[in-house]
Amino acid sequence: MNNRHLVERPKYLSLLQRTSEQHLIKVVSGVRRCGKSTLLEMFADSLIENGCGSEQIQLYNFEDPDVFSLGDWKQVYDHISNKLIPEKMNYVFLDEVQNIQSFERLVDGLFIKKNCDVYITGSNAYLLSGELATLLTGRYFEISMTPFSFAEYSSFLAMDEHSVQNSENSPKLSKTESLANYLYYGGIPEANNLLLQGIDLSDAFVRGVLNTIIEKDIYTRQRINNKPAFEKIIDYSFDSIGSLVSPTSIANTLTSMGTKVDKQIAAAYLSYLVDALLLYRVPRYEIKGKGLLQTLDKFYVVDPAFRRVRLGKKSGSDIGHLLENAVYFELCRRYPSVRIGKLKDMEVDFVVVDSEGYTSYYQVAYQAMDDTVLERELLPLRAIKDSNPKYLLTMDVDNKPVFEGIRKLNVADWMLNDA
Repeated sequence: MNNRHLVERPKYLSLLQRTSEQHLIKVVSGVRRCGKSTLLEMFADSLIENGCGSEQIQLYNFEDPDVFSLGDWKQVYDHISNKLIPEKMNYVFLDEVQNIQSFERLVDGLFIKKNCDVYITGSNAYLLSGELATLLTGRYFEISMTPFSFAEYSSFLAMDEHSVQNSENSPKLSKTESLANYLYYGGIPEANNLLLQGIDLSDAFVRGVLNTIIEKDIYTRQRINNKPAFEKIIDYSFDSIGSLVSPTSIANTLTSMGTKVDKQIAAAYLSYLVDALLLYRVPRYEIKGKGLLQTLDKFYVVDPAFRRVRLGKKSGSDIGHLLENAVYFELCRRYPSVRIGKLKDMEVDFVVVDSEGYTSYYQVAYQAMDDTVLERELLPLRAIKDSNPKYLLTMDVDNKPVFEGIRKLNVADWMLNDA
């Protein structure tokens, strides 16, 4: 019996549908196995449902050896061109196109055809760097994709009455319990499909994806002379989500543990993890001075499953940092700008700016029912003297939602609303 379930990704699908009539190259970027290929397949299906002929759609996955064997960019270009239907719009999907040498010329050659709507995906930041970015300036629309949000994860669970979280032998989980599972198991689509058959299969899959990212997206592209040090920097950065980190602090910590590495190498190795879309770097913002600070960023891991299998974390450990990690990515789905806030010697977890330029502030805590903890979490928000919205997100369920204009929200409800 096939237990594999496909969850529609409505926000991403809507963006593809809304831009399909625009003369822009649609670029879907995201970490490996976050669902990019499935998204393209779903979009192709929606085109057919709306009257597009299947012969007008060409989909190529350049991770597939049979497709990759088409040859260099010009041979691929000729192959695609020969299949285009004259007098009709053709939809060309190039999945993991960076695997083709000189793929920039392939993409640009197809883009200039009047009856060709081009969609490309890639699993690292190199896709939109260098020559392609220069060629396509002002001519592309990027969709940054991540694994399941909590709302999408909840939709996935609802699709199978016999999932590991909702089996016949288990009571229905509350939203808070489901969120705790999400923070533990993560949101990688295929890993959750495999989880229905056992966590051992799911974890083996996640380890395989992580190893592929390290080998294919980092080791084959970058000169890493000290692989033991790089491996330790992976562990250090994964273990430090939600903490202020600098290349100097990493270098000093590793050197004190017997692995000598200088801060320039640490900075380079961190950037490789960011370019592979495993880590997201978040700068600090001086709230009063209204400017970015140059030192001590925070890093968040794109999915907690990578961290769990890499570090061997047990259920329930580091839940506060994992919650902050999940809130960061949820904010990124909703706002174009997300930063860490600093006000004198205090820190605000997130300062966000919406598409119209309005600012909001978010503080995240696992629990804040204790008065001392509550006051500690509210203090940085109270210190901000402007009238912009301020929120405290926790897993608490209580009857005191507002404190001097600061709204305290249940984080599970918040993630499921406006998602």
